[in-house]
Amino acid sequence: MSTEIEEIPQRNGVLREILSKIAGEHGLEIADALSKGEATDEELAKKLNIQLNLVRKILYDLYDNRVVSYRRVRDDNTGWYVYYWKMEPDRAIELFMNNKRILLNKLEERLKFERNNMFFSCKNKCPRLTFDEATEYDFKCPRCGEELEPFDNRPIIDALERQMGALRREFLES
Repeated sequence: MSTEIEEIPQRNGVLREILSKIAGEHGLEIADALSKGEATDEELAKKLNIQLNLVRKILYDLYDNRVVSYRRVRDDNTGWYVYYWKMEPDRAIELFMNNKRILLNKLEERLKFERNNMFFSCKNKCPRLTFDEATEYDFKCPRCGEELEPFDNRPIIDALERQMGALRREFLES
C-alpha cells in the first residue's frame, strides 16, 4: 500500500487521523507543507508563521511516532547541523495498522474472558466479580455487603463483537 506524498493530508483519511491525534491542527499544517518536499524547521516556521519552538516540538512528536524522518547536513560556514525533514506516510500508516492489530488482539482476549466466565454483582452496582471471586466472598459484595446476583454480560460481549467487526472491516478495506 504505497501512499504518494501529494496525497498527504488532503485525501488520505488514515494519515490525517494519525497526524491530528499526534500533533493537532499545526501538525496537519506542517505535514501539508512537508508533503511538497523536504524542509528545515526554520523554513517551516517562517512559511507557516508558527513559532520555531512549536514547529520543533511538533516535528519531534511526529518523529517519535515515525511520521517524519530527517537527514542531517553539516553547514560548512557555521559548522552547525541543519536538519531536513520529510514525511514518511507509509511508515505512519504501518504503525497505525499495527496499533489496530494490537487493539484487536486485546479485544479478542477480553471477549474470551467474558465468554468463559460467569459474573456476579450486587444491586448497588459495585464492581462485578467472577464466579470464583464471588464464592470467596460467600456471594456477598466485598464493598457493601449486599447479596451478589448473576450479572448478564451479554451487552459487553455484543459491544466487543461489534468493535472487533469494525476493526476487521477496516483491515479488509486497507
